[in-house]
Amino acid sequence: MTPAAYRPDIDGLRAVAVLSVVVFHLNADWLPGGFAGVDIFFVISGYLITGIVWSELAAGRFTLKTFYQRRILRIVPAYYLVLAASFLVGAVVLMPVEFDAFSMSARASVLFVANFWFAQRVDYFDQASEQDHLLHLWSLAVEEQFYVVFPLLLMLLVRFAGASARKALLLVLVLGAVSLAASIAMAVLAPRVGFFMPHTRAFELMIGALLAVSGAGAGLSPAAREVAGGLGLALIAASFVLLSDGLAYPGGWALLPCVGAGLVILSGKGAEPRITSVLRWPVCIGIGLVSYSLYLWHWPVIAFARTLGFDPAAPATTVSLVLLMAALSAATWRFVEQPVRGWRHKGGLRAFGLFAGLSLATLAITAVVEATDGLPQRIPPHVAELMAANEEWRASDRLTCMSRWREEEFTLAERGQPDSVCRLGASEESARVVLWGDSHAAALAPGVDAALTELGTGGLLVAKAGCPPLADPRIVGSEPDGTCQQFTARVLDEIVTARPDAVILAARWTLIAEGGTGVDLRFAPPLSASQRIARLNALEEAAEALAARLEEAGIPVVLVHTVPEPGINVPSAIAVSDRFGFAEPVGPQRGAALVRQQATRATLEHAATRHGWRVVDPLDGLCGAGEVCQIAAEDEPLYFDSNHLTVRGAETLSPALVEALAPLLGRN
Repeated sequence: MTPAAYRPDIDGLRAVAVLSVVVFHLNADWLPGGFAGVDIFFVISGYLITGIVWSELAAGRFTLKTFYQRRILRIVPAYYLVLAASFLVGAVVLMPVEFDAFSMSARASVLFVANFWFAQRVDYFDQASEQDHLLHLWSLAVEEQFYVVFPLLLMLLVRFAGASARKALLLVLVLGAVSLAASIAMAVLAPRVGFFMPHTRAFELMIGALLAVSGAGAGLSPAAREVAGGLGLALIAASFVLLSDGLAYPGGWALLPCVGAGLVILSGKGAEPRITSVLRWPVCIGIGLVSYSLYLWHWPVIAFARTLGFDPAAPATTVSLVLLMAALSAATWRFVEQPVRGWRHKGGLRAFGLFAGLSLATLAITAVVEATDGLPQRIPPHVAELMAANEEWRASDRLTCMSRWREEEFTLAERGQPDSVCRLGASEESARVVLWGDSHAAALAPGVDAALTELGTGGLLVAKAGCPPLADPRIVGSEPDGTCQQFTARVLDEIVTARPDAVILAARWTLIAEGGTGVDLRFAPPLSASQRIARLNALEEAAEALAARLEEAGIPVVLVHTVPEPGINVPSAIAVSDRFGFAEPVGPQRGAALVRQQATRATLEHAATRHGWRVVDPLDGLCGAGEVCQIAAEDEPLYFDSNHLTVRGAETLSPALVEALAPLLGRN
């Protein structure tokens, strides 16, 4: 059987892969390891592409021109159709800052470097992944990078060593082993980057390449085929259930779905084992045929639904989204993928011209969008005013102050100078109060500034995004490389040395113990019971250690609890509802906010009670006695995203801060 021979079971395997990814993206709780469908795709691609390239090289008829012509016609038309449609929808529903971020992702996708783009996106306040409408294109970038590099390596091998299958196998094994080692190392050292990198994913493609070059499977006995196919399906099923997005992935974990996919492919080489007959069912083959289009469409459909405030996991929404994905995928396969495949016999000029034209046109559009900061002219003036809250943070001194703390050396005295961007309160007074915490502390700074000004006292902001003010290695914050702990340890030493009149501790404490995303808590999978208990224990011990250290130094503390988290991007939600006539968004229920914070509050208040800390509760200022917490006041958002206060929101807490600080500063 030649590598080009049709394998219906591989189309069925594609169906399994794409459906698992779709289900996972609709709701991770339904299929925790569904993201492993991407790994299955990599194995399939490695098998099919290597089979084509190696057979043509061995026959002496392989050319890069023909190879890339086929790849362009297979990938580009549907790819750019989805890009164009996403641009059109984005132009209608996205706010300027969101559209600008979308455009940058589109530019990276056009250049097929989306994986590098998403790997380096560590800006804490950038558009988060759950609503990055082109996030899924990272995997296609990895495949395209494979298409560029691997055929060249095989060509060099044939040129200098001949078309030796044995030497090709050695090349594949070496590349796969090096990649697997790199993947395991990166999963520990830099998991965010390792997830997206081509060298940490190459071993998955090499598993497929190994099967293609070796021709393995042709001589298997019927019994061995059944065993291989059954074991392969079992490994795939196990990966969907046992894996989760809490793992450092891919690393060695990816071997579970990849070896499973390899065994299924192996079992069907030259035969049709009964154990894998489900993959050859017409419905599976049909889904497999449209799997590329379905993969392209599914994520923008889900992400835009979230942008408009719909929960993809809600039954009615799920059904609607699945039907929309199915219709778009089937239409794209029938009217785009199929007709364009006929161009492969009409010369390369049409294919390369199509690719160049679409790429240049898309890049020109992204240049316009980014040059205008998201085409704000699209947005009605009254809606644009609502979105000003998003931009206020990016231009604020608080953000500048957070970035300044990255420097190697600093002192509180230096940062407390009257002309410092980190100064708070009365400018003519020395900095006697330190506001310390993560980005929530920085967001609270205008409220502290107003309180200190009223009290006639100077203060200082010390904040680092994602780094709560707890010097404990178990609480790694947003930077698992230890940067947060180095920062907090230095700050604590500085505070103990400086002995300010008071320290205000503010952070998104619930994120430490309860988890959740920064964009929309409705779509965030909860932590497991064991994870939650471990995090609460770490929080309690870290808070106690901090309290003891500050008490020993005689430094009074004001603890600010977590603000009620709306779970939606507040300015965007208000703007979308206003623009499209949707129901006006409402804040979280006070009771629901308390439920989310209950365990964290109890843990922190235990330390507060033992060491005499004063406590400020944002629920009192933002929710009052009502059942619903405010997210806007007089049409002005109180949050600039899903959990950080605007200046107006922070200033609502000033009275409570004045009340807590006054006795500590002798202002009774």
